[in-house]
This record gives sequence, structure tokens and C-alpha cells, in this order.
Amino acid sequence: MSISQSLNGRGGGGASVDTRQRYARNLRVYYLFYMASGFLIWLPIWMVYLIDGRGMSLTQVALMETIFWVALVIAEVPTGAIADRWGRRTSLFLGGCGFTIASVAFAFSSTYPMLAASYAIMAVSMTLYSGAGHALLFDTLRQLGRTNEYEKHVGRSEAGAFAAMLVATLLGGPITALVGFSNTILIGGAALAMAAVIALLLREPPRREAEIAPQPGGANGQHGGVGGNGATPATDAPPAQSVLRNMLVGAFTVWRRKTLLAIIIFATLMMVIFEMPEFFLQTFVRFQGVDPQETLGTGFVYSGLIIPPIAGMVIGSLLAAGVAGRFGERRALPVLLVGGLLLFVPLMLWDSLWVIVAVALVAVLRGMIRPIATGYINRRIASDQRATVLSMFELSMGVLMALSAPAVGSAADNLSFQWAFALCLAVLIVGGGLLAAAWRRAHAREQARNGIALNSVAAPQAGGAVGRNGAGAAAANPSEAERSLPS
Repeated sequence: MSISQSLNGRGGGGASVDTRQRYARNLRVYYLFYMASGFLIWLPIWMVYLIDGRGMSLTQVALMETIFWVALVIAEVPTGAIADRWGRRTSLFLGGCGFTIASVAFAFSSTYPMLAASYAIMAVSMTLYSGAGHALLFDTLRQLGRTNEYEKHVGRSEAGAFAAMLVATLLGGPITALVGFSNTILIGGAALAMAAVIALLLREPPRREAEIAPQPGGANGQHGGVGGNGATPATDAPPAQSVLRNMLVGAFTVWRRKTLLAIIIFATLMMVIFEMPEFFLQTFVRFQGVDPQETLGTGFVYSGLIIPPIAGMVIGSLLAAGVAGRFGERRALPVLLVGGLLLFVPLMLWDSLWVIVAVALVAVLRGMIRPIATGYINRRIASDQRATVLSMFELSMGVLMALSAPAVGSAADNLSFQWAFALCLAVLIVGGGLLAAAWRRAHAREQARNGIALNSVAAPQAGGAVGRNGAGAAAANPSEAERSLPS
């Protein structure tokens, strides 16, 4: 959409054409940043590297994965609060630098403690990405009066990342055959260093509700500024106090808003379980007799067998906005849950390379979850705590992954891949079903409350015309959370 189209009937908060052009440029830079971040050429061989190159078992690899997710859980919310306090662009830059350092350490470490430490650095770097990127994108779209396009743009950016990952996966096998594990990992580290440089080209949008101009009549039926619902402007408190306060307010917001709490746990449970088939794919293909180090030809064959789920993530990310529009925010995620249940049946029953087709289809569903869930969350929170609250999405995923990876890895090690997938299916049936029901109840209660107060003023991003399912977004009122905290 052109700038002139945005200015005509799409809000924009009174920003000048020049300012809006600079924010529109953010979208292109944002895509480029995620494409560079996705060129992880070592991704198709990292598990084989640990097992064949460093002599680990699947259980040890799963334990390293647990270390990764525990470190992520510890760092997630603090780094989200830091992004809210000091800037999302700064957070993305630091994340790229951290990933580069971790890649170099991962390439040359030979002991378990050193490899685990490099994993922990990667985890902290990922927390600097998570929350900050989606928050910067949503607030950029607020400046353009185009928040209704969030799912489309986050889907495109993630599709770009997975497309770069697909190319990297195609090259990873043969390049490993030519230059070895360590040099392949270093090539990936160079791409991450480039992502850090690209992050500096982003323009930081306002991240305080008090700094964001009202958008009467803007996109999505958004109403006036935050001052209308009593939200207090951000203060110039010392950084440490502001970070702590952001963490507390963000945690209080999620705990108090049961729709947010329920969808975060429900969506992240699906993401974790849907990731398990891809998590074991490298070892599964290796156990079927395809060795990426054997010859250049087998390197290409190996990469070709790893590609389908990454291609599935690209497709899923691009389809997310359409699925959200087709089924609505109340039905989209439950539909993905049902699809996942059906696809885990062949994974549980057959020991054949043909199950990669099912793995790829599960990846399509997984690619849709994050854009749909974070779009739902973004429309219910204020900009002041946006990165902090979105970090809690990643925190929930980290906790569930830390709990799931060792159990599923042990089942694959001691029993078989089929038993591991059967365990995943059981978790989806019981846990996914209960969480889906809890979220739908919380959503229905929220909409009932909104129906009573239909004419009340909402925060700009939280307003919205009644949607396909009769669901208007709830008003975000950070001032309530802040007033409940000690001064």
C-alpha cells in the first residue's frame, strides 16, 4: 500500500509524509533483518555435529536443549523489559551480536560445559530478539495506521527468515562435506553478524502510550489516545527501576487478563509439541542411513530430506493472515490443534522416510501459530509493556520446551521415535484440549464484558470493530496494573 493510500482514511496520528515514509522503510529493513537472521547454515547439521562430531547421545543433546530453554526462561522477561526501556532496535542489535559470539564458541568448543555455555549465550541472544521484534513491528504499523496488517507483515518476515533457512539448509549438507562442521557453523555466524548491522538501520517508533498521537477513525476502528482511558504517561525514572517496573506491570497484566494467560500457554504448548518432529528429524534421517559427511552427493540428499519442514514453515507463515481472517481469532488456533492431532497419527505409526511429509505438514501448522497468537495478544496490550508481555509468550515456550525435550528425547533414545511421537500426541489431546477450552471460556467472558461497555474508549491498538466472530478486542489499560504496584 502506498503512503498516499495510508494517509487517506487510514489514520496515522498526524505524522508527516516524510516521517511516515521513514517508518514505512522499517518494514523492508525488518524483512531483511529476519532473512539475515534465518541464514543458519549449520541448522541442518547441528544435531549430527553433536552426536557424530562430539560423541553425544540423544539424551545428552536433549539435556543441552533443556539448558538452552532454562537460560531462555531466566533471561526472557528481563530482556523484554530492557527492550521496552532502552529500545527494540538496540535489543535486536545486541541479539545479533550475541548470536555471532555464540556461533564462534559453538564451532570450536569440544567439551560438554563449553558447548552448553555457547547454547546459553544463544538462548540469551534469542530473548533479545523475541518480543522486541514483534513489538517494533506493531508500533511501526501504529505509526502508519495499519495495525490490521500485523499478521500479514509478521507472517512475511517469518516466511523470509524460513526461506533463508531453506536455502541455508540446502547448502548446509554439501558445504559440511566440503569444509567440515566448524567452518560451516562459522559461515552461519557471519550471517548473524550481518543481521546485527542491519538492525541499526531500523527506526525506533515511539514506545510509550503518552508519545503516540491519537488516531480517530483510524484502522480497525481505533479510537482516541490513551489519555482517554486514564493510562498514565511513562516517567523518566532511572533505568533499573523502569526495567523492574516494566517486568512487574507486564507480569501483572498477563496474570490479570485471563485471555492473555490462556492463549499464551495454549499457543506455546502447540508450538513446542509441533516442533518435536523437526527436532528429531536430523537424527531420524541419519538413522535411516543418510550421512551428510559421506560424499557431496549424500550431503545434497541429506539437505533435501531436511528441507520439507522448513518449506512448511515458510508456507504456514504466509498463510497465517488468511487463516486468521477466514476462521477468526476465536477459531483459528483450535483448527490448527485438530490438524496437528491428525498429523501425529502417521508419525506415531510408521518408521519410514515417507513420514517427512507429515513432518512438513505439521511445520505448516506451526508456522501459522505465532503470527495469529501474537496478533491477538498485541491488540490487547499497551505499547509501554508490549515487548515485556510478548517476551512472556517466549518464556512460556521456554518452560514447556525445557520440560518436554528431555522426556521426549528419552523416549526416542530408550524406546523409539514412534513412542516419542505417541507421547506428543497424548500431550496434545489432554493438555491442548484443556487449554483450548480454558482460552475459549476466557475469550467469551471478555467479549461479554466488552459488549456491556461497547461505547467506552479503548487504547488505540486495543480497539477494533466487531470482527467475524463478534469479537471486539478488549481495552488495554496499563494504568490499572501500575496503580496496583507499590510506588
